[in-house]
Amino acid sequence: MPNKQTAVVAVIGLLLASAAFVIGLITGASNASVSSVLDSPNELCFIDTSPDQFSEKHAETKLAGCQVVGMSKQEAIAYLKNENLTVRIASEEGESFPMTEDYSDSRINLEILVGLVVAATAW
Repeated sequence: MPNKQTAVVAVIGLLLASAAFVIGLITGASNASVSSVLDSPNELCFIDTSPDQFSEKHAETKLAGCQVVGMSKQEAIAYLKNENLTVRIASEEGESFPMTEDYSDSRINLEILVGLVVAATAW
């Protein structure tokens, strides 16, 4: 069994390590920033030509969904409406919203986090 001095040093070491970890988390979170918010469609997206697509319109809708990931919520909605697509917010800031299960090949479900589109699915 370790002596009392060893136990005290171990506890102090754990407390200091925990405090350093928490300070690091706080500092990192306060210094975190988004390096680039897209203001135009992502040019690295491509149309899915696999035979599993529901329709040609569905493939085009999936492409538009890919293109808005990284945009601000407002820019993405404006872009998608300009493409004559229906926009539905699936979740925002961690809160999920109820959605119908019907299928539309011209609808995009957006997931928003800190004002940015982090996911967009065609459904």
